[in-house]
Amino acid sequence: MNKKLITFFSVISLSLSLPLIPATAAVKAGAKCTKAGTKSVVGNKTFTCVKSGKKLIWNKGVLSALPIENTQPVISPTNQKPAIAIIDTAVDTNIVNVFHEVCVMQELRCPNGKAEMSGPGSAYLPWIEPNNAKIDPRAEFNHGTVTSLIASKVGGSDINIVFVRIVPQAQNGAPGYYDAENDLNGALNWVLNNQTKYNIVAVSASLGSRKIGTGPAYCPVRDNLRNSIVNLQKVYVATIMAAGNNYDTQRVDFPACIPESVAVGSVNESGSIEDYSNGGPDLDFYALGTYNTAMGITKGTSAATAAFAAYWAKNYKGSYQATYDYMKSIALSAEGNGIKTNSFVDVLK
Repeated sequence: MNKKLITFFSVISLSLSLPLIPATAAVKAGAKCTKAGTKSVVGNKTFTCVKSGKKLIWNKGVLSALPIENTQPVISPTNQKPAIAIIDTAVDTNIVNVFHEVCVMQELRCPNGKAEMSGPGSAYLPWIEPNNAKIDPRAEFNHGTVTSLIASKVGGSDINIVFVRIVPQAQNGAPGYYDAENDLNGALNWVLNNQTKYNIVAVSASLGSRKIGTGPAYCPVRDNLRNSIVNLQKVYVATIMAAGNNYDTQRVDFPACIPESVAVGSVNESGSIEDYSNGGPDLDFYALGTYNTAMGITKGTSAATAAFAAYWAKNYKGSYQATYDYMKSIALSAEGNGIKTNSFVDVLK
């Protein structure tokens, strides 16, 4: 099995109000179009013609309608607050409060020696301080604690955090290897199976890979992962992913590039797009990517993704599409790094 070391991210055109045009066979993500701002409906998705570099292409589209007609809020049997599932390395529950923690592994085992563990201790790993100016390899697990702190800062008492750990720990204490598709997919399936129980309305996944191609079809879409994202969307759950920190203004990382995911990039504290933030036609929103937490200052699209997911849950409108449309309606203009966009959501409002 092809394994990849998990990568965690730490360090556009104007939307015009134009009538929809009839769908044609040529309208698909990455295909050429002729007029920026033009929209086209294909199936249950609406594509928009956007500028990518010097070319005009159709973006990845958004769902025009979901097969589920009920738009009333989805309330869990216990009437819990809306929750986000943070899929990440590990979490120190002495530093940040999480409503529930779970471990989902494909090959290596959770603390209980099994492939899945739920409840206290499932995702816990304490914050490791640097030792004699040499950072302990286990300190890399702090990423999950930081993203949880940011989500807690933005969501406050209005949301719950469900933490899903998917990264094993090697014998030297460092993060182990994982399968780039199956481990994430296993976590998404856990969310799907437990969405009602914990009232999960969004997934925050600040992880990814630069194993992408070039040109319009650069995204290595995998059907199993894409189907999991679509199935979550059908029960009103958004899969929100970090765009990546590779200074690429045309392409976001995998799996954020999968059309049904919500890809998030970073702006700085002045509201300008960060030069490190990946972008392009597959990016959905920008959010603040710099925060001062109990573990210090953090900066990157990981931070922006966790913050945006928490804000999504805090402002949840009863369905995926209603919430997506609301985020678009409150989005502000931002520019920087040669990009102008109307997709900046101020998560601190």
